[in-house]
Order: sequence, then structure tokens, then C-alpha cells
Amino acid sequence: MLKTLIKGTAILTITGFITRIIGFAYKIYLSNIMDAKMLGIYQLVFPVFGICFTIYAAGIQTAISQMIAAKKDDPEYVKTIMIRAGIISLSLAIILSLMVYLTACDIATRFLGEPESIMAIRILVLSFPVSAVTSCINGCYYGLSKTSVPAVTQLLEQITRVIFVYMLTSYLISQNSGIICLVAVGGLAVGEFFSMIYSLIRIIFLFRGIGYKRHSVTKKLLKLSIPLTGNKLIIALLHAIETVLIPVMLKYSGIDSESALSIYGVLTGMAMPFILFPQTITNSLSVLLIPAISESGAKKRDVKRIADTCIAASMLLGFASTAVFYLWGGNLAQIVFNNDTVGSYIEVLSFLCPFLFASTTLTSIINGMGYTHVTFFITIIGLSIRILLTIRLIPIQGINGYLLSLLISQLAVTVISYGYYRKKLENKASCN
Repeated sequence: MLKTLIKGTAILTITGFITRIIGFAYKIYLSNIMDAKMLGIYQLVFPVFGICFTIYAAGIQTAISQMIAAKKDDPEYVKTIMIRAGIISLSLAIILSLMVYLTACDIATRFLGEPESIMAIRILVLSFPVSAVTSCINGCYYGLSKTSVPAVTQLLEQITRVIFVYMLTSYLISQNSGIICLVAVGGLAVGEFFSMIYSLIRIIFLFRGIGYKRHSVTKKLLKLSIPLTGNKLIIALLHAIETVLIPVMLKYSGIDSESALSIYGVLTGMAMPFILFPQTITNSLSVLLIPAISESGAKKRDVKRIADTCIAASMLLGFASTAVFYLWGGNLAQIVFNNDTVGSYIEVLSFLCPFLFASTTLTSIINGMGYTHVTFFITIIGLSIRILLTIRLIPIQGINGYLLSLLISQLAVTVISYGYYRKKLENKASCN
């Protein structure tokens, strides 16, 4: 079990590192051809995608992974799950695409507070249906513990997106930041389209020659996915509120709208990618931990061995990342972005790494043990702390108030998650 987990994590991690490196180069390129304000608007539309993706794919993908992991030796059952889940996910994605496109003006002005983001939102909806298909197929392969297909899908999406944006912006007569922002958003849809084509080809070959029988999977699929979707939707909404609040609260601190968007763009588009780069490993691990822990079932020794190893590895990676970013973050930011402000953000955010990486792993462990409702409440607590501190601190301390809120909330989430994990493990031991 642990060997399979390590192998799968290695595949996803290597691919993740490659895509992050490409992503770094891409962010540098965008920061050079797009001003900080438009970079902020580009980052601001992602909560819209996050909310919609949660509805049409996030819960369904996890449900697919769990159901297939439990009966991976029955190919007809696996095929049935994929067909039913694909129909549900794609239908929801198409409906949401139409709704968001028609209400883009209201979303931009009333929710995001930036009328300039209207066209970006309308272009963004093109990615919904294609990402729905891809996410369902990835869920299938995660459940089968075959990570090479999701890994290649991830890499292909990133490469085609970057090539599309680079080629189009290179030939643009007018290097207007607004147009470049729209092209960058369009690149999301293009990347998702090519990754979907690859995923479809692989799943067709996987199911070639396998019959289709009417298994009673729809009810179970919905039973698993609806609570997951509901939980993740609340979290996505809170994330969106947090994202929108940052530039709003920055305005309350005494700066103008353009400066607020610029600061937001620098923080989320330049500094955070540095901090999240090592998280490629823990993200890859977390995707595979849910089916791995689920398969271990009531075997307390297996659960403890897998979980403790992953937690320790995540913490070690976090402390190493903190040391690197705190000592050399300023120099790295100066070399990459030629921006001292980015360096100061990285140095502060470096203390986030151990708690961020460990909490990601702990969340997946607790989910794999079957306590998804607990991780939901823990995440809500963390986001609520962050939102409250954002409202309280940013008007007084500016962006430093938000950085402090990140550190406090992440520490709280990690401590609560670890405490619950240990408690449940001890209960399991006493029952055995």
C-alpha cells in the first residue's frame, strides 16, 4: 500500500514540479507584459471558477475516486460510474456556463466589485464543460491508483495554455493590458480543451471491449457527492468572500482602487506561487491519500503507518521551505521579478509553509478515515478566522494585516486537525 502511494505521489510530484516551473515562467511573462492592476483582475476572476468547479466537479470527482477504489476489480462497475458521473457533471457545467455568462455583469459589479472583469468572466465560462469531463476522468484514474493519466493531463493543460497565450500575445498589435488579461483567461479554456481530448482518448481505450451493465450507482454517487459538493461549495464561497475582501479592505486602509488591485496582484500573482511551489508534493500526496486510507479500512496499524509517515514528510518539507524562503526569498524575488515588495511578502509568508503543508496532508487523512464532515468544519473555522482578521487588521495594518491573518488561521487549522486525527486513532485502537 505504502509503496503504491509513494510511486503515485512521485509521478504526480514530478509532473507537478514541471508544471509549477512552467507556471513560474508563465507568471513572470504575464507580470512583464501586464500591469499589476490587470494582474489583480486576472486573479480576481478565479473565485468564480472555483465556485462553479465545486458545483459541477469537485464533489463528484472525489466520489468517483472513492467508489472506484472500493471496487476497482470490477471494470463494468467502473465504467457505469464514469458514464453516470460524466453525464451529471457535464450537464451541471453547461447550465452553470449559461447562467454565469448571462449574469456576468452582476457578478463583476456586485460580487467582485470590478466592472472591468465582465469580459474575463464571460470568456472563463468556456472552460467549464471541458474541465468537467477531465475532472471525472481524473477521478477514475485516481481511484484506480493509476496516476500517470492525471499527471500527463495536468502537464498538457499547462503547456498548451502557455503556448496559446505566448503565441497570441506575441502577435498582438496592441499590447493593451486589458486585452492581454482576456487572452490569459482564454488560455485557461484552451488548456482545458487539449487536456480533455487526451483524457477522453485514454478513457476510451481503457473501457474498450468492456460491457455496460445497469448497476445501481447513481443513488450512491449522489449520496456521496452531494454532501461533499455542499461542504466544498460553502468553503469555495468563503474563499471567494476572502478574495473579494482583500482589495476592498485595502481601500479602507486609505489607498485607491488601482493601488489595491496592484497590491493584490503582486501578492497572489507573484509572492504566493513561490510559497505554494513546494506544496506540489503535499498536493500530490493528498490526492492519493484518500483512496489509500479508505482501502486500509479498519486496519489501524496501516492507517497509522501511512498517515504518520506522510505527516512527518510534510512537516519536514515545510520547515525546509521556511528556511529557504526566509533566508533567500528577497534575493529570489529580485532575480525573478525585480521587485523588492514581492521579497518582503515571501519572507513573511515563509512561516506559513510547515502548517500549510501539514494541514493539507491531515485533511486528506481525516477524509480517508471517513470524517469528511470534520474537515469541513475545521476548514470553516480557519476561513472564518481569516475573514474576521482580514476585516479587522487590513484597514489598520494594510496588506501586512492579511499576511498575519493567514499565519494565525493556518496554525489554528493545523493544530485542530492534528488533535482530531490523534483522538480518532486512539479511539480506533481502543475499539480493536
